[in-house]
Amino acid sequence: MNIYVIRHGESEHNVDRTVMAHTHDSQHSLTEKGQKQVQLTGEFMRDQVNENTLLYASPYLRTMQTAEAIHSRLPEGVPFYQNPLIREWELGNLYDFTNRTPEAKKEFKAAGQFYFRYQNGESLADVYLRATMFMSSVVERIKRQGRYENVIIVSHAAFMQMLLAFLMNLPVDELAGFKPIENASVLKINEVNGDYQYEKIYVPSV
Repeated sequence: MNIYVIRHGESEHNVDRTVMAHTHDSQHSLTEKGQKQVQLTGEFMRDQVNENTLLYASPYLRTMQTAEAIHSRLPEGVPFYQNPLIREWELGNLYDFTNRTPEAKKEFKAAGQFYFRYQNGESLADVYLRATMFMSSVVERIKRQGRYENVIIVSHAAFMQMLLAFLMNLPVDELAGFKPIENASVLKINEVNGDYQYEKIYVPSV
């Protein structure tokens, strides 16, 4: 079974992080550039999969907009579901990057990026746990059923990184300070001789 993991297109907070201080992360829309990116990604995915395909998306606005653009180019009848397990790393209900308290800075320094849990939010370790839950409760069940040849997952940078960390058995020391995959880019994951392998197969040029 082929697993395609796709990051959402460029969104408002990718351009201006200050919007996170007044608009919840789930409500950030794609930019005009992001909309163009996902159109191209949708065209690319049309040629990668067949009707035996299943699509999952994070329920956040930008991922739904991305997934809808892709789904519209897939064969008719491809199932399309939301799943909150694959949402973005939660930094709190509203997070102001310009107003980090001394206490929070002290905790971050002590815990490190992977274990530090944001107030009303998550640590990267929490996101890692969600990635393992999605693989075990959703993807593994689909593999056992054998009904689909392709699964498309439309998600976010941090979730994608933690999913790869789980599948590739990456050590925690390598997970801090990761560089996000490009917006609307596609990773293809396959299991070869019992081990997972992945490659980046598409980056839209806008």
